[in-house]
Amino acid sequence: MTGGGLAPAPTLLPCLSRNRLPSRRPPPNPWPPVKSAPAKKPAAKPTVAPVSKKTAAKPTGKTTQIIAKVDVGWGNSLYLRGIGGGLSWDVGVLMDNSKKDEWTWSCPAGDGPITFKLVRNDQHWALGPDHIAVPGETAIIVPQFPPW
Repeated sequence: MTGGGLAPAPTLLPCLSRNRLPSRRPPPNPWPPVKSAPAKKPAAKPTVAPVSKKTAAKPTGKTTQIIAKVDVGWGNSLYLRGIGGGLSWDVGVLMDNSKKDEWTWSCPAGDGPITFKLVRNDQHWALGPDHIAVPGETAIIVPQFPPW
């Protein structure tokens, strides 16, 4: 026998490339961005004596709250991802389950709005566009999720 007699073993690499885990980044948003109202120009401030730093920065005590009204099923959890208020698009923050079909999350009111999206079990993204919470107010949403 010439040539060795045995055929080379097939490689496993093509099979592995088809079994990649899905990306954790959200899919591109098919909805157009929401346009905000033009910024108002601040009124001219009268000239006054400088104020000491101790009295200039007082906490307002306001909080931004997000309430999701959805039943995600027994043993499942609801996470929040986004930007602003300490959120991140890469890692979800677990929401508090206050009732059977109500999940809450709150943070101190910041300077800007919070753009967010809900994620079931930190894996399945809610359908639709991103939501925006106004600082110091409560945002109540009813998210829809794809079927299991």
